[in-house]
Amino acid sequence: MSSSVSPPPATIRCHSAGRLRGFIRNRILLALWQPHALPHAAGDAAAAQQLAQLVGPAMLAPMHDALAHADSEARHVGGCARDAYTVLYACAGLAVLFAASGVAAAGNHTLLNLLVLAELAMLLVLLLTFRSAHRVNWHGRWMALRFHVEFLRCLPITAAMHADSPQARLARGGAEDADAPVSQAPHLAALRGHHRKAADAGVALHGAELRAARAQLYQRLRGHALEHPARYAAQALGYGRTVAGQQLRYHCLRAQQEQTIVHRVHVVSTAAFALTVVAVLVHFWWHSALLTVICTGVPAFAASLHGFLAQEESERLAASFSAMAERLQGWLDGVDDAGADLPAMQQRLGELAELLMGEMQDWHRLFGDKGMYHLG
Repeated sequence: MSSSVSPPPATIRCHSAGRLRGFIRNRILLALWQPHALPHAAGDAAAAQQLAQLVGPAMLAPMHDALAHADSEARHVGGCARDAYTVLYACAGLAVLFAASGVAAAGNHTLLNLLVLAELAMLLVLLLTFRSAHRVNWHGRWMALRFHVEFLRCLPITAAMHADSPQARLARGGAEDADAPVSQAPHLAALRGHHRKAADAGVALHGAELRAARAQLYQRLRGHALEHPARYAAQALGYGRTVAGQQLRYHCLRAQQEQTIVHRVHVVSTAAFALTVVAVLVHFWWHSALLTVICTGVPAFAASLHGFLAQEESERLAASFSAMAERLQGWLDGVDDAGADLPAMQQRLGELAELLMGEMQDWHRLFGDKGMYHLG
């Protein structure tokens, strides 16, 4: 079995891959923004060199290919999942704007008909996007792929740990918490609401393929680590510090980005509210269709922007990234146990693996229930 997993055919139907969301985030909400005070981290070349020394030449290509392929697929599928919601919010805002603009075109039947057709087109695009995302379940595949990517990043570290550690048991093919069996007790089933599917065969099969690929790589890495356990653990600690440093820089960067987005959306919302209030007050002296369009369209777009922000979970992600950066810095500031005995090094590596994998639990709490279950 290959160590990389091909994407299911259904996911190929989405070609946006997050381009719309990326444009809104990077070109609008983060325009002209620059990060500041980021910590230094080793480059990808240095990390790749350390990984090569750790896993050996025979395992380097499979590890690199598996991680690169999984990360690429996670970005693609995650972009599709998030673009679906972005399209929903954009179409909803445009539909309201086209409907409100009919007031300004009351005497022009041709223009009025065009506005009606435009509104219907937005509603049709909204419905088709919802149906496609709901059927393919990009969200479920994305969560499985993100877990897979983070686990692959930790796999060389996990191979040095004790075989009975939770991460090692999970690497051998155990199902992650998100895939664990769900109790059928009536009082618990009632809490899950009506939007949860009992099972998604496509997502379940995809998750099983990812677990099998991880288990195969882990067994090969574990065999390599057992040849010289102490030496492998010492090298794994050095590699772990490099990975932790890279992750620290990444989380600091993402925390600053999310904080900036929250701040700028707040500024835009305040400006939109002020413009709406002014338009309403001007109505007392000047009755104009344009003012009606402003009073209706501007709040609709502000609501759509807040919907986009809510789906992105920017406020919570800013706090999560900041907290993760602090925990990573705490691990990096700890005593370097490279010269200690094997159990001490394994404990230190276990702390890092638990820290890195714990982030995925935060992601499941933030995004686990945000599948495409409703139209808005």
